[in-house]
Amino acid sequence: MLPTFDELVAQAVRLPGTAVNRTAYLTEALGKKHARRVRDAIDTTPAQAGLAPRDIDKIAKRSIGRDARRTTALSIAAGIPGGMAAAATIPADLAQFYGYLIRCIQKLTYLYGWRDLIRISGGQADAASGSALVIMLGVMAGDAQADAVLARLARLRSGGANDAALRMALEAKALSREVAQISDTLTRRLAQRLGGQVVGKAMPIVGAVISGTISNADFYAMARRLQKQLRSLGC
Repeated sequence: MLPTFDELVAQAVRLPGTAVNRTAYLTEALGKKHARRVRDAIDTTPAQAGLAPRDIDKIAKRSIGRDARRTTALSIAAGIPGGMAAAATIPADLAQFYGYLIRCIQKLTYLYGWRDLIRISGGQADAASGSALVIMLGVMAGDAQADAVLARLARLRSGGANDAALRMALEAKALSREVAQISDTLTRRLAQRLGGQVVGKAMPIVGAVISGTISNADFYAMARRLQKQLRSLGC
């Protein structure tokens, strides 16, 4: 049986290192150049701490580039838990690829002011976080419905909603139905790519796995699509 998109995301979230600590990431990402703004960026957001949009964009692009390179440099086996072997319907390289996309999502949301929208702990994402991940991954995949849902969340945020309120919205029935529709769309795309092929040699949405590695260009394109959307929606 082919995996659903939700199953793929759940497996990727369980990979070691998928969760990104916001404080540690912003401290590292802002570095020496913006050292004086690190504490304020952690307490508020990088934009509220005084970083110019162009500086945030530069940091985002640099972070995307690093993660894109890591998806090709690391072996498939690195960091994969023993439980992965039991998930035979989900190729290890595919789960690893999405694990890095999820890492990238967290970093981009931290840079663009979504402070605490996604919570991953103990290899699990709660309901609101899972919905947020599906939306963000949908944006990365070029799904128009995901773009529209993210834009609505951004309007709520610009209207004064904090991340706690946004997380409540993500758990509301109406939005949950839309998230389920996005997930179903991505599952169909996944099935189209995997169906009739050797599962471990297929890559949904973005292209082919070559010799157990993921194309740097594919990862970069997906991450940049989300970065541009988040930037356009405001920091």
